[in-house]
Amino acid sequence: MILKIVKKCSVLFAFIFQFSNAQTTYFVDNLIGVDTNNGTAMATPFKSIAKINQLELKPSDSILFRRGGQWIGNFVPKGSGAKNKRIVIGAYGSGSAPILDAQGRVSKGEIVSYTIQLFNQEYIELRDLKIKNYAVSETPRAYPLKNNITYVYAPKMGIYIEGRDSGTLHDIQLINLEISDVNGDMSTKDNGGVFVEITRDKNISKQVKSNFDGLYVEGCYIHNVDRTGWSNRSVWDRRSLKSSWGETLANGKIHNWYPNTNAVFRNNKFEKAGANALIVRVAKSPLVEHCFFTHNGIKGSGNASFPFNCDDALFQYNEASYTYYNTEADGWDHKPDVDAGGFDSDWNCKNTIIQYNYSHHNGHGGILICNDGSSKTSFNDGTIIRYNIFEDNGHHIVRNSGTTTNTKIYNNVFFAGKMNDSVQLIYHKSWNGYPDKTEYKNNIFYSLGKGNRFEFTESTNNTFEANTFFGNIKNEPEDLAKSKKNPLFKSAVTSGTQWKSYLRFLLKNESSDINQGVKIEGHPMEDFLGNPIKGSPDRGVFENQ
Repeated sequence: MILKIVKKCSVLFAFIFQFSNAQTTYFVDNLIGVDTNNGTAMATPFKSIAKINQLELKPSDSILFRRGGQWIGNFVPKGSGAKNKRIVIGAYGSGSAPILDAQGRVSKGEIVSYTIQLFNQEYIELRDLKIKNYAVSETPRAYPLKNNITYVYAPKMGIYIEGRDSGTLHDIQLINLEISDVNGDMSTKDNGGVFVEITRDKNISKQVKSNFDGLYVEGCYIHNVDRTGWSNRSVWDRRSLKSSWGETLANGKIHNWYPNTNAVFRNNKFEKAGANALIVRVAKSPLVEHCFFTHNGIKGSGNASFPFNCDDALFQYNEASYTYYNTEADGWDHKPDVDAGGFDSDWNCKNTIIQYNYSHHNGHGGILICNDGSSKTSFNDGTIIRYNIFEDNGHHIVRNSGTTTNTKIYNNVFFAGKMNDSVQLIYHKSWNGYPDKTEYKNNIFYSLGKGNRFEFTESTNNTFEANTFFGNIKNEPEDLAKSKKNPLFKSAVTSGTQWKSYLRFLLKNESSDINQGVKIEGHPMEDFLGNPIKGSPDRGVFENQ
């Protein structure tokens, strides 16, 4: 009898537990929805953002907006998912993606405007939405430009994600989103399409070191946003090249570097950001691959994409093109920023790898390696630039700036066409100090313009081995295994904008650069196209098959 009662209680408890943890899907429809509905069926949807902001979401719950619908306001979902039980916020039905637009509105108690905010939440997936934050009529902040023109508005974000004294927050996914029309503040990089930050309480006793483990951005189109497409920051960011947790740094501050992990950006398009398209800060092994950056920096100069204060960042299979270089002739009263290139290994980075990328027609450089030598704690060490194609970039191709160390640049194609005159093929410059120990091996420098040259200034310990220098080039560096022969590309005619145009830089079978590269420790096993590398590598980016 007791056994039967126990069994009945167990069944009842299991039923109650299953019911209380059941997945709930909430539907939102701005046409037929009513906020007094239960919202759990397409026939009885909610109507407003105000209503769904009141929900306490549980693991595996979903909020789905009707395709073709539009909503105005600040969406602040509550609750977190759990491992393998993400909360999903997305779309249902057919037609165009649902549009969420804050229109510059600021939530009560906030000082910035966002369309979607996540605060101390984890296991959240945002997908299949169009997100905007455009204020038609607002008073811009004062920003001195010629003719009294201003571009600066209050800080705005399409998506704002914050972690504060939370410990580690897991698994935030942004999938198949279109984020656009965010007219934000051009005076700061910390706003735009998506902004993610780790903050802390002013009271030291309440502070908990925090980070994100899992920031996934895939299949998103981020465009026409100010100032950045995607950026982040963290208050747990202090360190020097060889310091460890708790040590006192040369500037008197304490090492507290606590990086984000599993930050992945894949198959995204960034276009017409006011300045930078993608900035990844304070991260361990972030991955950026198969992304397309084009026509960024339209209101203020900035490299299209870069890691900052990261270890082991990997940028691969990306294309960066037509980054715009703003000049005083464009109406700027202040001196324009000198950054307007495709890729950048920025300061306080260690062991960055930039490989298998195509950087072309950028206004001010193909790639930058840098750090500010005036800082007592800054560094940039161990950057590797390999198997990339740099084509027709303005002013310079490679800029190595500041007190960078141990940079390796090998198996790249550096191409400057007939329209590119007075280009610095390599430009080592001072940023309160000069680069040291930079290696160039197995590269092909192909220069058709007039006055193209190398500029090493007072940088030290530069080495060149097994490089090819062809065309109009001034002051070639010493290289005991250099070649000055035509590498015999399939075609050396300046290309248009198509990614596949890189195939012009395949070597003909009779090229003298085949098997003439030197072996390099840590050399990858594949070329630009994924072909295997056996024996001595070819110079340039393609192995002759």
